[in-house]
Amino acid sequence: MVADLAGWAWNRFRPQEGWLVLAATLALIACVVGAVLEVGWTPEANVVEVTAVGGFLLALLLAKRPVSQRLAWTILALYGLVVTFLILASLLPPAAVLRGGWWETSTYWKQNGALFLDRAASWFVAVFQGNASQETIIFSAGLALAAWFLTAYTAWTIFRQRRPLLGLTALGLALALNNYFGLAEMWWLAVFVGLAVLLATLVHYVTLEERWQRSGIDYSAEIRLELTIFGSAMAVCLLMFSMILPAFSISKLAEAFRNHPLVKEVENTLEDAFAGVEQPRQTLRSPGAPGGSGLLPRTYLLGNPPELAAQVMMTATVEIAGPDDQWTPATGDMLTGAHWRALSYDVYTGRGWALTQEREEPVLAGQPIGLPEVAGQTEVRQTLHWLADERLIRYTIGQPLAFDHDVTVHWRGLDDLSRVMGMPTEYQAVSRLTTAVPAALRETAVNDIPATIMARYTQLPDNLPERIPALAQEIAGNLDNPYDQARALEQFLRQYPYSLDVDLPPPDQDPVDFFLFDLQSGYCDYYASAMAVMARSLGLPARMAVGYLAQPPDESGVQQVVQLDSHSWPEIYFAGYGWVEFEPTAAFPSPHAGTPLFNAPESRYTPEPPLPQTAVPPRQPVPRPIPWASIGLRLGVVALLAALGFWLWRRSGREPGGDKVVWAYGRLQQQAEHLGQPAPHSQTPTEFGQALQLRLAAFARHARLASIADRLQQSVARLTDLYNTRRYSPPARQESRQDEMAMRTWRGMKRPLWLLRLAKKLMK
Repeated sequence: MVADLAGWAWNRFRPQEGWLVLAATLALIACVVGAVLEVGWTPEANVVEVTAVGGFLLALLLAKRPVSQRLAWTILALYGLVVTFLILASLLPPAAVLRGGWWETSTYWKQNGALFLDRAASWFVAVFQGNASQETIIFSAGLALAAWFLTAYTAWTIFRQRRPLLGLTALGLALALNNYFGLAEMWWLAVFVGLAVLLATLVHYVTLEERWQRSGIDYSAEIRLELTIFGSAMAVCLLMFSMILPAFSISKLAEAFRNHPLVKEVENTLEDAFAGVEQPRQTLRSPGAPGGSGLLPRTYLLGNPPELAAQVMMTATVEIAGPDDQWTPATGDMLTGAHWRALSYDVYTGRGWALTQEREEPVLAGQPIGLPEVAGQTEVRQTLHWLADERLIRYTIGQPLAFDHDVTVHWRGLDDLSRVMGMPTEYQAVSRLTTAVPAALRETAVNDIPATIMARYTQLPDNLPERIPALAQEIAGNLDNPYDQARALEQFLRQYPYSLDVDLPPPDQDPVDFFLFDLQSGYCDYYASAMAVMARSLGLPARMAVGYLAQPPDESGVQQVVQLDSHSWPEIYFAGYGWVEFEPTAAFPSPHAGTPLFNAPESRYTPEPPLPQTAVPPRQPVPRPIPWASIGLRLGVVALLAALGFWLWRRSGREPGGDKVVWAYGRLQQQAEHLGQPAPHSQTPTEFGQALQLRLAAFARHARLASIADRLQQSVARLTDLYNTRRYSPPARQESRQDEMAMRTWRGMKRPLWLLRLAKKLMK
């Protein structure tokens, strides 16, 4: 039944050009897609798999249908655009979101769609302003659309126009460009050349065959086989030639091409526009060469505590803006809980934090940085002298508004500030920090937060341990506003003791999970990461910021920051007020407990009583739950397989209850078939025995098998005689003796026959 169904499907869906043409075309497309994925131009490069394969299959289907070329390519264009947008914008919700109903699904679409448009708009702004951008979404879209068009065009030229050279040339050119600029392995191109020759040969023959059939010309069906063999031979020869070809030096030609002024100008423009795209050829440059990337690695991994020292990193003075635009020197009490902020990390990977793609925008001295307008801000002016090294990143209290020198601002999307870079080691900056009172923050709602912020800063890895969000729900899930939820998380984490003497997380365990349930002590990276991750699990946009703790100034108003003051902390976004800093690390004061940051007037601030504790850390590390269900299932499968194997083993060795001579002879015929000597119905038992002995004689030519083959020849003759006697002679009184002799003979043959079967396989 299965064989009949498979045969029907094979003939029913067989292309007119044959399965070999289809297989060769798919292999060519796999070469191109594999080479692109090997380079890994962007984090979203996997989109080419879907668009390439889908474009090919859809074009193949339309090429076999009586539709016009204009209609077919309209459908193909819609497919390419829609699928590329759906995948890159992550608009295909997972099953968990779909189960949440229409509201959760529509929110998912809204947030992810807004984030995609924000990333795309950020790239266009950077390019049209002549600035650099590390945003990769547009390049990924270009890769996806190129893969869609090339595979669809290849399918159309082969299966509709029967002009394969057009599609193969375009596909090969794309592969060559990918390999040249991406430094992919040369064998991709070599295999492509060989397959292309074979495919062109097959398609040309199919076209001729159809022409002969229409003209009534008689031809031999063997031509197809001969041509396939000839084309395959040519393909192998070209493949070998392609592998040898790179040995010939073409460095002068390549160098002349790269040094052409027009090529250099185009390359520099593309490097700015696609600064975030992986460019393997740049790794061949010297360390100080222009165009190299100074941003890699762009990860902030949790691990061993830094080797902190008392080296002075910077000195600074801080002034607070007053109601009459007067600047007041900040005292130690005012700076309690303040941070010197360098940058923030937005992607939690399950092993640490990373930065997403950014765009760069030069801002002149004194020119304002275009941060979004938010309420409840206090302006701060700082004069900073960096002493430790020639660090480019700019440190400010809160988010910067302007500098006294030219800087480069790094944005996520259109208006989400990541960091600021500049050259001078001594500079002045004006910044702002949210000092909104708790009552105002309690009135905010998560639904009023911009969709791009929600999409970017609520991301969590798919393999996040379930007990992390469960603990967050236990701590703050019953609170009705985002501020109280954030404060509850902060207060909970401050119960964990602070320590720099901690172990690394195991390689297979999430660091936040390790900190909360196993380690139960740590330093700022663990506290900040735990609060940010738990806040995200509650639906609050959160991220981790890094920098230094602000220090009390001396009598002259100068504060001194040392390496020991390096710090990280979480930030939570509140609708209308922007990013608000929190301090879950137990060793340092929180700006939300007691006196507010910068001593807000009493009329605006009322001391807040601490929230009731709804959860406390376990006294002992909580052991990981044992997956009994999974273990039981695996043990059950193993036991079932063992029982089945034991039953088959017993069954194979079980002696028959009927005629034992006939049974032993039947077993001999089965084993003989494995040695290449079947028992056709036309042979008598004697003829079969003679043929099997000749087969065994062939094994006897090998010195190590001669004795085994000789013994088997004697046993075959004996068992054949017993079978002939039992089947063709009158019943005898010695039947039981014949049965015993047949079974003894067979038991002596089983192991030698198995050894010959093994030897036969090894001699192939």
